[in-house]
Parts: sequence; C-alpha cells; structure tokens
Amino acid sequence: MPNSEPASLLELFNSIATQGELVRSLKAGNASKLGSFRWK
Repeated sequence: MPNSEPASLLELFNSIATQGELVRSLKAGNASKLGSFRWK
C-alpha cells in the first residue's frame, strides 16, 4: 500500500483499534457470563 494518504491510514488504524476494543469487551462480557458455568 502506498503511504501517500496518511488520513486513510489513520482511519484504518482507528477502525482496527475500535474493533479490537469491541472484541475485547465482548470477550470479557462472554467470559464473565460463561465463566461461572465453565470454571465452577
């Protein structure tokens, strides 16, 4: 990919970071709900 458009690269980075936080929060929520069934 050409590095001639820093704005699009920044948007890409932000979208990845946002998705990462969303996935982390979803996994944390699922872990807290399913953990009581799996680990007890």
